[in-house]
Formats: sequence, C-alpha cells, structure tokens
Amino acid sequence: MELVNNDFRQCEWPSNIQTIICDPPYNIGFNYKGGYKDNIKEENYNMLIWELLDYSYKLSNNTSNMFLINYPEIVANLWETIKSTDWNIHQWINWVYPSNVGHSKKKFTRASRTILWLTKDNPKIYIDRVTQPYKNPNDKRIKEHIANGRTGTHLYDWWEINLVKNVSKQKNDYTNQIPEEILSRLILTTTDYEDVVADPMCGTGSTLITATKLFRKGWGCDINSDLQELWNNYDI
Repeated sequence: MELVNNDFRQCEWPSNIQTIICDPPYNIGFNYKGGYKDNIKEENYNMLIWELLDYSYKLSNNTSNMFLINYPEIVANLWETIKSTDWNIHQWINWVYPSNVGHSKKKFTRASRTILWLTKDNPKIYIDRVTQPYKNPNDKRIKEHIANGRTGTHLYDWWEINLVKNVSKQKNDYTNQIPEEILSRLILTTTDYEDVVADPMCGTGSTLITATKLFRKGWGCDINSDLQELWNNYDI
C-alpha cells in the first residue's frame, strides 16, 4: 500500500492500474481540512473532474474499470463532461442509506449517492463474485441452483449500505469516508489478486486499506498534507 501527499496531476502513478475508485470533493462546501476549498466555480470543478478522468484513463490498463462516487445531482450536472472523456458509461448504481439529516419542508430527504461505473472497451468484470441471498429459496429452480453450489443471485443496481458514522468501528478522523462494504464490492468484481487498485483523491485511504485486505495492491494520493499523520498510524 502506497500513499502520497500531492495533487493527482503531480503524482507519479504506478503502472498496471486495474481499477480506480474515486470519491472526489463534491464542491458543496465540505470541510476537508488542510486548507482545501470545496467550493470552486462550476467550470473549474468540471475541468477538475475531466482531468481526473483523463489521467485515470491514460494511466490505467486496457482492461480497467473506474468508479466515480458523488451525489446524483452532481453526477447529472457532470454528465456531458464525463461523456467527453474516453471512458464508456457502463452502469449507474444507486447507493442508499438511512439518514436523519437534511430534512426539508420542500424536498424529500436526500439519502443516496451515485456510483457511476465507467469502463474501457474490454474490462475485467466478475459479476458473480458478489451476490445476495435468493428471495425465494423454496422455488424449484432456485433449489437446483443451490444444489449446484450457487449461494445467491446477482446484486441489484441499488445497494442499501449504512454510512460510516462517528460511532462506526471503521471511522477515521476525516470527512466523507466510504464504507468498506462498498469498496469491497467494487474491488472484488473488477480485479484479481495482486492487481493494482488506485484512488487519486484517497482521503483516509479506505480504498487502499480495503484493497490490501483483499490481497490487492493499493495506491493513492491526496492533496491534503494533513492526512500524513493519519496515514502514519496504519499498520497494514
């Protein structure tokens, strides 16, 4: 696992990157500490995301996948920017979670984010590696599947997984940490052992930690130099 303090445009990326997972700043005023301003002009934000996708495409394998995590309305606003890159838009996955914040008298409570799955022309995909229990295990056909060793069926394109909260065991002292269950699903379905998983805006390094636990190689960088102290406490 390698973590680097620097802007992704200034970092030396590893070779043979197989999967990129990125949860970039949302440009809505989050406090990312370290002096980062999460509130820039829309055209500058669009260019930042375009450069992120362009770098990721050029510096990854021909069989690579990329996952971009953000709020649905921000992904919608970025749609033309994303389409202008060389990535193929493969699937829109909805990550939903219970939430007690953000209530409004004029809107339903926001409790979801988008995981936009992008691919190159011939990506590694192992969709059967992550499954959910059968809904009707007593059905004759399902019984046959179970008898043949199948333990479940394909996931839906919406995943109900709780946020990493302050009381969560995996919580680090930083903003907007992605749950390990999300990261595990993305890594398992698009990589093999020893493949390189990259996060060019890695924050806490959760993507890299999860990759290492799954016997992949993790690499990440982040512009926030304050994170070095957090990273130094990792023993993986």
